[in-house]
Amino acid sequence: MSKNGLTISLNEVLFYFTRAGFGVNASIGVSEDFARSNIWIAQNGFDPSECSLLALDNLDSQTSSLSIQFEKTGDGSHLFCPEDKVLSAIEASVSCVDWLEFNGLDGDLKLTNVDSPLLVVSALGANQCTGIQVSWTDKSNNHYEVNLKDDIEWEIISSSEAPIELSNYADIHISAFDVNNKTSISNGKLKTLNIAEERLKTLNNGVNVGDKWPEIYEYFSRCLVKSSAESRASGAGAGLVDTD
Repeated sequence: MSKNGLTISLNEVLFYFTRAGFGVNASIGVSEDFARSNIWIAQNGFDPSECSLLALDNLDSQTSSLSIQFEKTGDGSHLFCPEDKVLSAIEASVSCVDWLEFNGLDGDLKLTNVDSPLLVVSALGANQCTGIQVSWTDKSNNHYEVNLKDDIEWEIISSSEAPIELSNYADIHISAFDVNNKTSISNGKLKTLNIAEERLKTLNNGVNVGDKWPEIYEYFSRCLVKSSAESRASGAGAGLVDTD
């Protein structure tokens, strides 16, 4: 079967993306968090492969790094890569959640030069972090504000029609969401998503993955062990006769 234009389940998102993360040498714990973030992306109607492939490619090519460092600043905290590389969103997303669980919203958090900002948003969403605003301007000068308002809905405000899942390479600012503060994006385009409604659509229709899926599958495939006469003799794989 062609891997293009597939519809997969949320369980398959967990299965494939966990192993795809492990395929670029992320730890199993970080890979599992990466997969859960992709489930959240899929539950909200986005193709998870769109933003995740860049993060996987960057780690594979060593353009990005899982190395991350923390420092305290005058108005909050700062997460950055201490190497001369892009900060991988696969690691940055986990560190953001850890920071929020430890500090709450006591001060702002800045992340420098993250490759896939939506992965950071999705990690916060997957961990039910609410009352948070995440904003950034990417390398194409597209400005985004994501408001994780509550457990009912969240919203995206953008300066252009460019899909948020394709936004990349940005400094990210995370702060408390204040409903009284007006957006800094002039003539911004607003999209509001109802969490329960989007999940129901996904459960009914599955997760559509597009033309980047074969490359996700390639990273997943690195975790597969090729069969051999020895492995089959020791009982690996399925038998030709069902005896269960």
